[in-house]
Amino acid sequence: MGLLVITAPVAMTTQAAVLKEVVTQKQNIYSKPNAKGVIVGYVYRGSVVKYDSVSKRTIYRNVDGYLNTGYYLAPASAGTWRAAVVTASALNLRAQPNTTSKVITTLGGNEVIRVNISGMKNGWYPVAYNRGGNWYWQGWVNAKYVVRVDGFSYNSLAQFTTL
Repeated sequence: MGLLVITAPVAMTTQAAVLKEVVTQKQNIYSKPNAKGVIVGYVYRGSVVKYDSVSKRTIYRNVDGYLNTGYYLAPASAGTWRAAVVTASALNLRAQPNTTSKVITTLGGNEVIRVNISGMKNGWYPVAYNRGGNWYWQGWVNAKYVVRVDGFSYNSLAQFTTL
């Protein structure tokens, strides 16, 4: 009794992963990958962009090119986490969800953070914030001082001011 095994070549393809991302820090957009090209434009903090995580290609308004790094991007939506922007000129990030707990750091106006919508307690979101391209998953902010931007459309700019 014999066993006949038939195999076919398996095509290996890399799927583009186009994501809706929010820029956490101003970045150059280059004409070629890895900053080898010329600067063709910029994306500012709070820009909602289409970003291909495989090719590093981004599209924002009429600018189509490459980012040097994806470290300064926040997914508009990932699981229970949502991108948000600080609307106050300065916002204390607290160790616990109340105004009397220890201040971990102060977030600046228009700073892009991530909030966990399922973890909200008494009007406070658990937070992740970006410093130097690294995300820190700690602390709480009062929801009345941030605006979620996951519902913003591509090519939006989430920046807030008091006039």
